[in-house]
Amino acid sequence: MTDLGQNNINPEAVNSSDHQEKINVKFSFKEFFQYFGPGLLVAIAYIDPGNLAGDMDAGLNGKYHLLWVLFLSTLLGFFFQNRAMMIGLVTGKDMAKLCHCYYPKKMSILLWIMAEIAIMGSDIQEVLGSAIALQILFGLKLWIGVILTISSTILILLIKYIGMRILECIFAVLIGTMAICFFIDLGYIAPNFGELMEGMFVPYIPASALNSMVGLIGAVLMPHNLYLHSSLVYEKNISRNDRPLLHKSIFYFKIETGISLLISFFISMAVIGTFANWYNSGTDIDLSSAATVLEDNFGTAAKYIWGIGLLAAGQSSTLTGTLAGQFVMSGFVEMRVSQFKRAFITRSIAIVPAIVIAFVAEDVDFNNYLNILQAIQLPFAVIPLLKLSMDKELMGEFRIGKVQLNLLSVLSATIVGVNYYSLVPDEVNWSEAWIYIILVVMVLYFIFLGLVIFTKIKDTKEVNQIKVSKHKQSSQIQEDNEKNNAKQ
Repeated sequence: MTDLGQNNINPEAVNSSDHQEKINVKFSFKEFFQYFGPGLLVAIAYIDPGNLAGDMDAGLNGKYHLLWVLFLSTLLGFFFQNRAMMIGLVTGKDMAKLCHCYYPKKMSILLWIMAEIAIMGSDIQEVLGSAIALQILFGLKLWIGVILTISSTILILLIKYIGMRILECIFAVLIGTMAICFFIDLGYIAPNFGELMEGMFVPYIPASALNSMVGLIGAVLMPHNLYLHSSLVYEKNISRNDRPLLHKSIFYFKIETGISLLISFFISMAVIGTFANWYNSGTDIDLSSAATVLEDNFGTAAKYIWGIGLLAAGQSSTLTGTLAGQFVMSGFVEMRVSQFKRAFITRSIAIVPAIVIAFVAEDVDFNNYLNILQAIQLPFAVIPLLKLSMDKELMGEFRIGKVQLNLLSVLSATIVGVNYYSLVPDEVNWSEAWIYIILVVMVLYFIFLGLVIFTKIKDTKEVNQIKVSKHKQSSQIQEDNEKNNAKQ
C-alpha cells in the first residue's frame, strides 16, 4: 500500500492542537487518487451475498419502497466508517489493538470473541454465496464450491508480494463487474424511473415489507467492517505528527469512503429494482433460484450474468473477510504467527461451518438469520468505537462531537432494538426446552452488553505506562538470555 508518511506515535502531537488554526484543504484529483483504495474494500461488505439476499427480499416484498431505507442505512454506515477511519489515522493503531490496550483483559477477550462470531457469520454468507455462484455457472455441488473458496486465501497471502495497491485495483475490477452485471439484469426489467425515484425520496413501508426492512438494515452495518477500515488506513503509514497531512488525509479518505459507499448503494438499488419485478407475485426467490427465475423470463444470458455478478460479490467479500479476520486476530490476541497460519485459522473459522451447512442443509436459506446475527453483534463494535472516539487524550481535536455522538448512539440503539424485536416470535410454547435455553443465552447477552456499556476504558497515560513497563521487561528478558548464552 502506498506510504503517505511515517507513522510515528507521539501522544502529544494530536492533543496539543486543540486550539490551533483550522487547516483548509484544497481538492486535487492527483492527490485524491493516492488515497483511493480502502473505501473500496470497505464498500464490499455493503454488497456481499448476504446484502444481495437482503436487497432481493426488499424488492420482492416492498418493490421500490425500501430504497430510502437502504440510502439512510448506507448514510449511517458512512458516518460510522468515518469514525473508524479517523481512529486508525489519529491514533496510529487499529480498533482491535486499541480495544486490547484500553479495555481490561477479560473484557478485551470477550470483545474479541464477539468480533470473531460476527466475522464467522458474514464469512459463511460470503463463502456460500461464492459456492452458489459456482453452482449456477458450472453446475457444481454446493459443498465443492465451498471447498474451492479456500483458494481465495492464496490471493491474500500474495499481498506482501504484489502490494496492497494492486489488490485495491483487483477489488475495483470486481466491484465494476458487479455493477455491470446487476445493471444489465436491471435493464432486462426496464423499471419505471419515476417509481424508482419515489422509492428513494418518499418514506413509505408496505405492511408486507416490515421484516424485509429489518433484514435490510441489519445487512448493511457490519461489525467487522469497522475493524477493517481502521486497519486499512492505519497501514497507509500516515504520520500523526504532521497535522496538515493528517487533516488532508482525513479530508480525502472521507470523500473516498463516500464515493465507494455511493457505488455500493447503486449496485444494491439495481438488485432491488430487478427483483421488484416479482413484487407481491408470491414467487419465493433466493440467491440460487434467482438464476432460474431470470433464465425463465429473460433467457440463459440473464442467468449467467447473475452468476458472474454473484461470484464477484462472493469472492471479493471472502477476501475482505480474510483480511478483517487477520487484523482482528493480530490486534486482540497479538499472535506472533506467520501470515499463512493467520490466514489458515481465519479461513477455517468460516469454511468449517459453511461446509457443514452445505452438507446438512443445502436447501435452507440462512441469510436472514445471519443478517440478524450481524445486527445483534453490532453493539460490541459500535460501543468501543464511540468510546474511543470520545476520548480527548486519545483523539485530541478529532474526538467526536456531542451532537454526532448522541445521534449515532440513538440510531444504532434503534437499529439493534428493531432487530431484537424482530426475533420475538408471535407465539411461544413454554413446554419446549429450547425456549429456556434461548432465555438463558439472552440474559447472558444483555449482562455482557451492560458490562461493555458501563466499563470505563483505560486512561491514555496508564496505557503508555503499561507499554513502557512491558518494553522494559522485554528488554530485561532479552538481556538475561544474551548473558546466559554468553556463559554457555
